[in-house]
Amino acid sequence: MVIQQPYGVYGYRFQDSPALPIYQLFATGYQEVKDADYYWDGMKRIDGPLYLFQYTVSGFGQFRLGEETYDIPSGTAFLAEIPGDHHYCLPRSSDHWSFYFVLFRQQHLQKLWVELLQAVGVTPSFDPSSAVIHTLKALYSEARGNRIQNSYQASALIYRLIMELLQSSTLQQQEKANWPQQIKQAAAFMEAEYHRLQSLDDVASAAGLSKYYFTRMFTKTTGISPMDYVTKLRIEKAVHLLRSSSLSVEDIAYAVGYSSGSYFSKVFRSRVGFPPADFRLAKELPSIDRLQFD
Repeated sequence: MVIQQPYGVYGYRFQDSPALPIYQLFATGYQEVKDADYYWDGMKRIDGPLYLFQYTVSGFGQFRLGEETYDIPSGTAFLAEIPGDHHYCLPRSSDHWSFYFVLFRQQHLQKLWVELLQAVGVTPSFDPSSAVIHTLKALYSEARGNRIQNSYQASALIYRLIMELLQSSTLQQQEKANWPQQIKQAAAFMEAEYHRLQSLDDVASAAGLSKYYFTRMFTKTTGISPMDYVTKLRIEKAVHLLRSSSLSVEDIAYAVGYSSGSYFSKVFRSRVGFPPADFRLAKELPSIDRLQFD
């Protein structure tokens, strides 16, 4: 009985109008390398311009970007731009390197790529059970099963992978269980006192930190500033009151912590897209009982 290996590399060259905002898949694969000659130089490749995402399943490889060199062990990925001042290889200290990879054209993706690097970094780590790796494996599975038949299918798969990558950073920041105790205390204080907070001094005091250090630490941990967090709480409560009470817009403004109905209306419209009165009447939009904000 011959056991079929799961490895393979699949390339795509769909012809589309450059004007269409379609993300072009160049190749995807699952490989295991054991040869010490495995080496890719980002400045010598002729298949670019491309973006590369490569994730280690077992063993480890090495990735150099500029002056920095990184080991890429199991559970770690690297992102590279081709052409670029980098190389990746199987170092002598590693007996093998198995990995999934995706290569895609840069066209229409430059801004997302910059945002992605800012969000996850050059060598991010992902749990094998994470949504990112599930999506990566699903993309490879579609390719291996010969189910990517046109550029639209390929583009949708690339978009989903990039969105999962971007979301992974947001979820990591937003997962309260991972927040430092001082930030948890500050968040709990804001959730209880949002309707009467006048400044950040009281919140920083509740966290036992200086206002400057607290603001920086809270923003780094949660992905939003303390005042944005307070605004989020106030607008979520205002949505509930607009739908479930007969309070006037002015009274709701005071109830959630704003000193005037006009300023509340301005903030509400900037976040929701409609003035509070129109939102209450469901004018020009479906009736919504709860809104989720990031």
